[in-house]
Amino acid sequence: MLLQSADYIVILIYTILVSAIGYYAKSKVKNIEDYFAGGRSVPWWMAAVSHHMSGYSAFAFVGHATVAYMSGFSIWTFFAVPIFIAMIIGSYIWAPKWVRLDVVTPVQYLEQRFDLKTRKLFAWSGISIKFVDEGVKLYSLAVIVHVVTGFPIEVTIIACGLVTMLYIMFGGLWATMLTDFMQFVVQFVTSLILVYVVMNAVGGWSTMWESLPEGHSSIFSDAISPWFMIVYLFVIILSYNGGTWGLAQRFYSIGKPGDAKKAAILSACLYLVYPFAIYIPIWSARLVIGEVENPEHAYVLVAQKFFSEITPGMIGLFVSSIFAATMSMISSDLNSLAAVFTKDIYQRSFNSSASEKKLVSIGMVSTIVFGLLTIVSALITIQLEGAFNTMVEWYAAILGPISIPLLFGMLFRKPTWRGAIYSWVAGFITFLVAKYGVPLLTGVQTEFAFYTGLELLVSFTVFYFEGIINKPTDGKSAQVDELFDKVSNN
Repeated sequence: MLLQSADYIVILIYTILVSAIGYYAKSKVKNIEDYFAGGRSVPWWMAAVSHHMSGYSAFAFVGHATVAYMSGFSIWTFFAVPIFIAMIIGSYIWAPKWVRLDVVTPVQYLEQRFDLKTRKLFAWSGISIKFVDEGVKLYSLAVIVHVVTGFPIEVTIIACGLVTMLYIMFGGLWATMLTDFMQFVVQFVTSLILVYVVMNAVGGWSTMWESLPEGHSSIFSDAISPWFMIVYLFVIILSYNGGTWGLAQRFYSIGKPGDAKKAAILSACLYLVYPFAIYIPIWSARLVIGEVENPEHAYVLVAQKFFSEITPGMIGLFVSSIFAATMSMISSDLNSLAAVFTKDIYQRSFNSSASEKKLVSIGMVSTIVFGLLTIVSALITIQLEGAFNTMVEWYAAILGPISIPLLFGMLFRKPTWRGAIYSWVAGFITFLVAKYGVPLLTGVQTEFAFYTGLELLVSFTVFYFEGIINKPTDGKSAQVDELFDKVSNN
């Protein structure tokens, strides 16, 4: 796709705006709570939009494209419906509790709930591999931009990574929230324009489905088993309600529990509706551009066809929207990683008397470090994609055992620090055995639903039943009671 001068101008303006918003957000940062929790004064509707944006990446436009192109409507049932269900559940259970915890990081409360070593273990294990996942997201974005524009992948990785790192370094969570909202507007406008012209081209919703291959309008796909959907739903419940640290920030940055509930519900509705704007161009691809050799490129090719015909600069706006999809997720995760390192590791392990100014400085420095690690991991991914795919699998393996004590520690009073740590260990060992040990012994590769479902089941079982077997000390029991009084609905 050949970019015109107007497209470059639009991309430049977008980059300048993102950077300017990040710098403006610096004026709202006076202390560590402002930097990592938005001063607990983020409007609920902005937090909802940010939560929604932080749950996407360029993968939604490309990774889902093959399934959407080959299977049709069932991609919406697979992606949007589980997130909607997860967020509705979370709006009543976890979102208000995150606010009542009154924390600056997602793992901070684990010290009062369990003990200091549990807090540190979960902080270190979550940080240790997360930047690799971020690198793969950045790499995916670069591949898309390369296909669309011809920009070198390495240049795109470095430029996008630096812009993301710089705007959140100055403004912290406020910078992420404000830029997320702007990026939502850019992405929303671009997507709706594309949907409008595509629907006109195919003759409307009903005509589109009548013209597509048989079975494309089916709600469910035979390729996805019910067991897979159950496991996937449980993973989504954990991830979108706080297992992914950056998404937990969206809740505790809000001042009132009731507002957090509203934010979760609005985010749920956005996840239910907005994916149509992504999938409609992919569903219609056969009808407007013919058979697509590589279905991953379906959305990009449809956008190329129509945006190039509308007005100069539209391709640049489209490229900006693709940047927005991934930059929101990466910036969210970088800020949460920096928060956990600053509060849960640096302050608790190295400098417990650090001043607010010192902590903000450490937060900025750690943001730079994690941003650079993300860029490096994305560059390495170009050469070692298979190795990094394995690392991402390991990140997914750690997510479950970390998330279960983190989220269910708010709900179940009895489990002790042993339950949290044993759950982490048992879940991870189960993953290794089910993912690698069983194929080694049987010669048959195991699937996601098996090794992930078994891992989650073991992790949850160990966590819950440990609380029945062991009893906390009187002192710890009093701390836990105090915590539960704080997060209760009363």
